[in-house]
Amino acid sequence: MSNHIITNSRKMLRQFRRPIVAGLSIAVLGVSAAGVAYANTGSSETEETLPPADITHIANAEPFDSALLAALNDNGDGELWRPDALDEDERPEIPEPEPEPEPEPEPEPEPESEPEEEQSSPAPPTAADGCDSYSGNRLIACNMLGDFGFGGDQFSCLDNLWERESNWNETAQNPSSGAYGIPQSLPGDKMASSGGDWQTNPATQIHWGLGYISDRYGAPCAAWAHSEANGWY
Repeated sequence: MSNHIITNSRKMLRQFRRPIVAGLSIAVLGVSAAGVAYANTGSSETEETLPPADITHIANAEPFDSALLAALNDNGDGELWRPDALDEDERPEIPEPEPEPEPEPEPEPEPESEPEEEQSSPAPPTAADGCDSYSGNRLIACNMLGDFGFGGDQFSCLDNLWERESNWNETAQNPSSGAYGIPQSLPGDKMASSGGDWQTNPATQIHWGLGYISDRYGAPCAAWAHSEANGWY
């Protein structure tokens, strides 16, 4: 008896629970749908769609009228103020731009030094005053006196000195000492300082001889006095 009652009670509970579960499911679905609809509706109502920028917004703008300009200007004038509307003495001074400094000129390059030329032999001078009575090697020597600061009065001493030494012969050579040329240079190649042709050119030998006399004795007459006293100079 008790088992039959329990079985019938379970069947009744099953039948009663089915409509309740179905009702709850429908209620949940309704709430979800309502929420989605509200969300979509709220989004569309709160967002503001702005029109794209267009040049017509500027073209259609209304210009300033005279009443507005008069209110903006202190003097009640209904026109726009322009700088060129002022008198010349009332216009503000606009400073002129300072001129740009001129670039400094670049320094000119120094000229390259030319290579020193090899020392050439002195050219035979032309006849000087008081030397026209001489010829040959004597004339060359007389014209060179002024180059070493010697006066014409020194030539007679020079003539006596080199007449004794070599008889004015540019190829004269002392067999015992080896002295060579008109001034009897010892050794002879010392005269190469005046020219490479010292062995044959009398002008080269005379130039060297006058320089030697100037450095050692100061003048031909002093060299001649030393030669007279010692037999050599």
